[in-house]
Amino acid sequence: MQTFGERMIGKSIRSLERSEPGFGITVLFSDGTGLTVYTEVALRISDAASGSYVERVTSTDQEITLHLGGNDFVAISIDRQKHDAAELFVYQDTDGTFVVQN
Repeated sequence: MQTFGERMIGKSIRSLERSEPGFGITVLFSDGTGLTVYTEVALRISDAASGSYVERVTSTDQEITLHLGGNDFVAISIDRQKHDAAELFVYQDTDGTFVVQN
């Protein structure tokens, strides 16, 4: 079984969608998978980010960071001291697999 980080490596970002304020963002990948984040997220996406792919994933007790090309990144807060959301993020794979960090 692949870890979340293993599933992310090499994925190319197709688009980012912002939900209503307070309801998170969705990162859509070119292969049809998607990641919805319900907590604090920090992004650094350059103008040339279309087609950026995940080079590596790092994880701490406070956040999971998807490192893209250059200095771009998507950092997802998983700090339980700051957020008590039932689901911090949900990833849906092409085979229907859901990975939920909670």
